[in-house]
Amino acid sequence: MTGTAREVTGELWSVYRLGVVRIPPNVPSRRRDFGATICANQDEKWRCIVERVRALHSSGRPVLIGTRSVLASKQLSRSLMEAGLEHEVLNAENVAREAGIIAEAGRRGRITVATNMAGRGVDIAVDPDLLDDGGLHVILSELHDAGRIDRQMQGRTARRGEPGTTETVLSMEDPLLELLPARLPRSPRFGRVLFHLAQRRAERAHRRDRRNLLAQDGRLGMLLAFSGGKE
Repeated sequence: MTGTAREVTGELWSVYRLGVVRIPPNVPSRRRDFGATICANQDEKWRCIVERVRALHSSGRPVLIGTRSVLASKQLSRSLMEAGLEHEVLNAENVAREAGIIAEAGRRGRITVATNMAGRGVDIAVDPDLLDDGGLHVILSELHDAGRIDRQMQGRTARRGEPGTTETVLSMEDPLLELLPARLPRSPRFGRVLFHLAQRRAERAHRRDRRNLLAQDGRLGMLLAFSGGKE
């Protein structure tokens, strides 16, 4: 079972002959997505995120900002420190404190920066008195090579039918756009389309790599089998 099989339905069938059946949630989702903001460069993106966090923090709402790498989590942490916003960073460098950081992430005024792998699959318990104010707010600071990972980050809020909100803040200098041909116009005006194209291209490339690896594994099994058949 997984909450993000929609994007790989075809691959699951072609590789494993497994179909995908959608099971509706026990309680309807109350999550709201505020869409994406496209900034011209990285500095503008970090400033935009900091100002958004400041506004949410002043209202007492807990905020979780997702980053794609440890380096990005450090960059954002420095920006938050310069703005005087206390926060916790959850990445591969402090995994020993993961449980404690997650336990506090849903409390009033908490700001947490996390990489996509850190704390994945766990419930962040939000203080009951904050649910009426909107619950946990998640900010994606970058899109990943696969939309499934983005949905996993968004899914850290509004679990079990609780309210929660998400938004995405991107930059035209984000690494994902490096996958696109240089001839395409790089303007925030076309940002949503460009990020969509880049993510689809990355997903196709990874899917092709997985199929090639599976085929190579099959050929290797044939070569190594004493009987001449696959072991």
